[in-house]
Amino acid sequence: MKNLSKGCLLILTILFVSFTAQGQNYNTAIGVRLGGLTNGVTIKHFVASRTALEGIVSFGQKSFLVTGLYEKHRSVDNAAGLTWLYGIGAHVGFFNYGGGYYYIKNNRTYVVREGDNRTVVGADFILGLDYKFPSVPFNVGLDIKPFVDFFDGPKGFFDGAVSLRFAF
Repeated sequence: MKNLSKGCLLILTILFVSFTAQGQNYNTAIGVRLGGLTNGVTIKHFVASRTALEGIVSFGQKSFLVTGLYEKHRSVDNAAGLTWLYGIGAHVGFFNYGGGYYYIKNNRTYVVREGDNRTVVGADFILGLDYKFPSVPFNVGLDIKPFVDFFDGPKGFFDGAVSLRFAF
């Protein structure tokens, strides 16, 4: 695990050093986010030339999540319209667990009854690529978005997605 962390840190360092900082070429984009764990609607708005706020409303298996992200964008040399991004944010989620869901805490098994609703908050991180097509008003994003839920202790998850947006 330590080697994986060191490898990720090395890659991020290389990215920071290798790419120059320039602005994005659209102000706002809205579209769909097609992910591994959740799918939904995404809207991204630039509040400065390299800083964006992104909101995601996601739907998963018996779940509904609202996520807010603060993102920094950096241009990729010799690739017009392409930026890489990193950021942090938070989410609130609402889950309806059907029969059969259970968890273990303090060596005791707890069964969540059918129709049992839960609310969870968590922290989100994002690392990805963002491309704005030069002659059409469309934007494509590819990202990894690990997140931590704080429900009966922290639980980590890993999600990745492709976002397709109309940019204006």
